[in-house]
Amino acid sequence: MSASRAELIAILEQTQPELERLTAAISEAEMDFRSAPEEWSIREILAHLVDDEMYVMRTRFERIMKEDRPHLAPHDEKYWYANRNTARDAVEELLSDFAVQRAASLAMIHMLRESDWAREGYQPEYGHFTAEKWLASWAEHDTVHLHQIERNVQSARLSPHKS
Repeated sequence: MSASRAELIAILEQTQPELERLTAAISEAEMDFRSAPEEWSIREILAHLVDDEMYVMRTRFERIMKEDRPHLAPHDEKYWYANRNTARDAVEELLSDFAVQRAASLAMIHMLRESDWAREGYQPEYGHFTAEKWLASWAEHDTVHLHQIERNVQSARLSPHKS
């Protein structure tokens, strides 16, 4: 059974407090721990969430609201990772930046009319989708990364070779 719109919005509303909880007592070494060379650290996941909120998730949603069936560009995460801005990588800054961006996203979501949820966009990786479907993808994105952070914390604390 798929989640209701209210449940999906609740997931988005709970992500910031959950990020705060998950990172409350972790060390700098744990923030930068990688369970495998190709895996992201918690710091990189947080930076990804900030950037995705600002440049991908909300931007796509805004375009769906403002344009008729916009064609949305794919997001190259490998390019992002290689070129991302690391100037605000302290955990407090990342959490603060995410909170600001998420508040803006939620304000927009809460302003939508019922008819807005049926508006459509197109993205080559996903095909055609409605605003409601994008909300589900957004909530899933949050959930995936929250679980990834949980696994990283556990792995970092169990690892004899914390790096």
